[in-house]
Amino acid sequence: MDANYFGKCKASELRAEIGQARKKGKPNARVKVVLKKIISNIILNKVELASLMNEVVYLLTLDDYEISRLCSHYIVHYAAYNPEDALNALEIYHRFAQDKDPLLRALSVKTVSSVRQKDFFRQGLIITRPLLDDNNPHVRTAAAFAVARLFHENQVKVVDSGLIEGLNDLLYDENKNVVASALAALDSIIQSSPSHSLNVNKEHLLSLIAGIGTTSEWKQVSLLDALMSYVPQSSDDALEMMDAVLPCFLHENTAVVLNSVKLVVYLSNFIASPESNFSGLDKRLGSALVSMLSKPPEIQFLVLRNVILILLGRRYLVDVDVELFFWNLDDPMYIKDTKLEIIYLLADEGNYEIVFRELEEYATDVDVKMARKAIRAFGNLSIKLEAAADRCVALLIDLLAGESPRIAQEAMIVMTNILRKYQNTYDDTLDHFVIHYKTMEDDDAKIALSWILGNYSESITFTSEALKYLCDTYEKESVPVQLAIMTAVVKYYVANPLDAESLVLQVLKYATEESGNPDLRERGLFYWRMITHEYNAEPGPNLQKYTKHVVMERRCQITPDAENIDPANLEELELNIGTLASIYLKSVRVVFRFAKQKSLPKSPALQERRKSMSSPKKSSKETNRKHELMRLDNVRPPLYSAPRSRSTASITADSLADSVERPSESLKNKFVRRASSMMGKKHT
Repeated sequence: MDANYFGKCKASELRAEIGQARKKGKPNARVKVVLKKIISNIILNKVELASLMNEVVYLLTLDDYEISRLCSHYIVHYAAYNPEDALNALEIYHRFAQDKDPLLRALSVKTVSSVRQKDFFRQGLIITRPLLDDNNPHVRTAAAFAVARLFHENQVKVVDSGLIEGLNDLLYDENKNVVASALAALDSIIQSSPSHSLNVNKEHLLSLIAGIGTTSEWKQVSLLDALMSYVPQSSDDALEMMDAVLPCFLHENTAVVLNSVKLVVYLSNFIASPESNFSGLDKRLGSALVSMLSKPPEIQFLVLRNVILILLGRRYLVDVDVELFFWNLDDPMYIKDTKLEIIYLLADEGNYEIVFRELEEYATDVDVKMARKAIRAFGNLSIKLEAAADRCVALLIDLLAGESPRIAQEAMIVMTNILRKYQNTYDDTLDHFVIHYKTMEDDDAKIALSWILGNYSESITFTSEALKYLCDTYEKESVPVQLAIMTAVVKYYVANPLDAESLVLQVLKYATEESGNPDLRERGLFYWRMITHEYNAEPGPNLQKYTKHVVMERRCQITPDAENIDPANLEELELNIGTLASIYLKSVRVVFRFAKQKSLPKSPALQERRKSMSSPKKSSKETNRKHELMRLDNVRPPLYSAPRSRSTASITADSLADSVERPSESLKNKFVRRASSMMGKKHT
């Protein structure tokens, strides 16, 4: 519609224009212009135009299909605002249903079934049944969709009127476009009714397959979707269907390609080894998916999310090169983010060097948010691939040389996860990271820094300076950061009581006496009581023995297996490939409450689910293809960790007793006095 029609108009002005147009000898051209103005105002949500109902209904009597179509569009939208005047159109649509013109017959059943009023619903039941047997395929198609619309309004009356049986009869129509429309209507009914289902037999299956190449592209989508209702009783049946569907991979329509991919994934459940039965199946499927990456960004996003889904569940069905998913300059942020996840899933021992070179460029991107995501991807890959850990740490150190605060902060977080995975491997590199402690601004970065300082204080040259810097602004930090700093200071104290005495006093004093946060106060009191307990006051090697046991005992280690999609959810998502439900990688019912849950049907040919592993030709080892990237982005360092072996930096029991006995007693007395005054009784 021309942009000139999109202007706000008053109902009185449009009524006057309709009156002037009707006075002309040939009013049709002028009437069309006025109607287009009215229809354009629907988009502008002009409810007052509902008062024009009588004038628009009168225009239905003009012998012009285009005018009737525009009037019908108006009636469908405004009938709810002016139901009494809209009833005047019922008699006209009843005449249209018996007209010789098939376009008017189709318009009649389409409009009447679209208006949600009881009188229109009753009229729809009357005119739809005979039109299902109309001699014109366009009318039969319109009647098929009308059944679905009427069913959503009143299921019982539609079933009692026999419209469902009439719709079923259309499945055997000689016109494949009508069959596809009937299938689409039935699918809409099935999705909203738990008591209805579509069953396709072998004979009907062959008929549907034959119609794939003879219908329009959108009808092909309905046919392919209907083929999902066929349950193969043997692997040969599934192979025959898959062979018929594979040519659809070359189609230009995205919906056709994605539905054919969905059907192939579905049929692979009934074939022991589909990739061995069809030579190059993985390459063909991969090429079909990659070919859609030239589409608009919204379609790219849907395709990329489905690539992730297939890589998680059916890695053996797809063969794609990781370089095809590298960023383009004009990619939106959500496309880049999704491509990062795919790069992570495709990375293995054979290609991680290429991936790291690409990620290194992303890390220097002008877009700060995406650059930080790229740096985070370094750490995720090093956790997934042990062979890539050294390369990752080296790259992070190189990036730190650029003195960029955003890189330093993200590198600190990444290094925390690497240390948790490879606990004592990279202690000698920590100075390169901690030296940037003054540039930490984000809460996550400060928490990561605190965790490193607390657990690796003896491996870092300037632990004391960094902790003092954090404690100087302790009162201004957020509660999660305060908790992390407190734990780090206590860990540093049990390792170096002499150096950390003033810090631990400062932090615990604020937490227990000045802070208004109950969590922080409780943590502070917990540490205070533990440090000042008589069992921790023994001089020598047993000094703060139990404190060490609590704060340094358990170190949470992360693995690539930490996140996984439930097999039942994965199965359901595979049955929804190409739909909006598939992009969330969650159970469909979690996202869409009233969606009908799908599951694999029982069949003697149903195969046990195979593990999704990497192709042998790409890696000498089986690499896990789990979907950890989305979760590892949010991993935070633990507050407690296990003790590290200190073979080269150990302290003897005698030297420990000599160096810390007196400061410890002094500190104990201070703690006891302060705790006693707060608790109102002597601390024991």
